[in-house]
Amino acid sequence: MTTFSPLSAGEPAPWFSAATGSNRSDAATFDELAGRYIVLFFFGSASRPDIAEVLDSFGHRNDLFDDKRALLVGISNDPGDFNEGRLQQAAAQLFLLDPGGIATQQYVLADSAAGPIHATIRPIAFLLSPTLQIIEIIPMAEPAAFVGRITSRLSDLLASSAVAQNAPVLVVPQIFDRAFCSQLIDLYEAEGGREIGSIESKGKVVEQFDPKFRKRLDWHISDEPALRRTRELLERRLLPMVYRAFQFRTTRIERYLVGCYDAETGGYFRPHRDNTAPIVAHRRFAVTINLNEGYEGGYLSFPEFGHQTYRTSPGDAIVFSCSLLHEVTPVTGNRRYAFLSFFYDEQSQQMREEFRKRWIESQKSVKG
Repeated sequence: MTTFSPLSAGEPAPWFSAATGSNRSDAATFDELAGRYIVLFFFGSASRPDIAEVLDSFGHRNDLFDDKRALLVGISNDPGDFNEGRLQQAAAQLFLLDPGGIATQQYVLADSAAGPIHATIRPIAFLLSPTLQIIEIIPMAEPAAFVGRITSRLSDLLASSAVAQNAPVLVVPQIFDRAFCSQLIDLYEAEGGREIGSIESKGKVVEQFDPKFRKRLDWHISDEPALRRTRELLERRLLPMVYRAFQFRTTRIERYLVGCYDAETGGYFRPHRDNTAPIVAHRRFAVTINLNEGYEGGYLSFPEFGHQTYRTSPGDAIVFSCSLLHEVTPVTGNRRYAFLSFFYDEQSQQMREEFRKRWIESQKSVKG
């Protein structure tokens, strides 16, 4: 049986996706769980009495695992754990199935020649920070001592006064003047918004609307004078500041879009990153420019970097790396309007063109 990991404390935890049960199509994306302490527990199979004892002990620690401050993520390699009901999802406990050991072997040195992975790995836990950095690696020996060590360490972390962190974002005021903000809102209202979204799935680019993940109606700016004015203001007022802050020279702007989060539908955008799928991997920086006041909620936050929220006056811009986990909290009163776009450069454009070529070739092979 394996006894150690190829990783060490201080390293970033590898990202992966894994099924949330026996239905492999229902998957969780690990990096989107950032923003709280995580106990990532690789246990092979819950059919083992010692594993069942550990999981039962964790299940009684609601004072620690509350989903907001800390989350238990258990990785099983045994489909029977789900098929036979040994594992049940809970608010602060997420169990994932990794039958082939693809995710497990990023963390645990498993001997695939020794038999099924769920029977060969030694259970081990990784205590992770809200930014998914490995704090401590804890192999399991005796169940009670193992649980005690993890819960004691987690208690200390939750009780400590963490150093305040600021997300690496750039706030630039007065990119759009108030009159232009109002003009963009009027144009939006005249045209109306719709759900816009696309992802790559099995070699195909498909539309995806998931109201549990995002509720926002968008409109691409189609009025030519407004489009020219938008481009001019970004180039003259914002892009020089982006270069000064990040030493990134923007040569491409992906889109010119106004989005609306409406309290009547509970407008929001759950935690996500903007460049993790191949179709959007070219994106480098995201920009949001608030267009109005008089709404409630609708804050921008970056869960990996604490609980600070961002909300600007109309016309002010917030720029941040597309790789940062971020969310828009629900709008609870009236409507929030925002200009939303992405910046990238010529090297990223080459990446985008290469993806399009691969996608076209995949469509030819499907049709052929």
